[in-house]
Amino acid sequence: MNPYFIAGSVVAVVLAYGVGHWQGDDAGQAKVNAQWDKERAEQMAAFAEAQRQAREKEQALQQGADNLRMEKEREIKNINARATALANSLRERPDRPTTESGAVSGSACACSGASGAQLARGDGEFLARYSADAARLSIELDKCVKQYEAVRQLRP
Repeated sequence: MNPYFIAGSVVAVVLAYGVGHWQGDDAGQAKVNAQWDKERAEQMAAFAEAQRQAREKEQALQQGADNLRMEKEREIKNINARATALANSLRERPDRPTTESGAVSGSACACSGASGAQLARGDGEFLARYSADAARLSIELDKCVKQYEAVRQLRP
């Protein structure tokens, strides 16, 4: 065999290998880039969908909170109106009787009655305010519990 033929064959094989490797490397990079771009597009679509769902949940929670707030304000207005009417009706009651020295009587016998109809004006007004405060606090608690339950139901 001719040494030039062998050398030429070796050079041809080396060149073919180099060209094939270079083309294969470029094709591999393109394939990896295509896979990367596809995966990135899928992630962006999933992210956009998750954001849309989060916004829908947020809007639903906000709407529920607004409805609860309006209901609470309506109930508190009703309680305030009843408390005002009760306080106005108590203005015609007599004050608590006092002793000759001007101090409030401390004996149990001085109490003229034990029902709400016989309460002195100051005592009745105190109880009316106390009752209205308790009703307002109860409404606030109910609102908090309802909001908590609404959020808890939306969580997966």
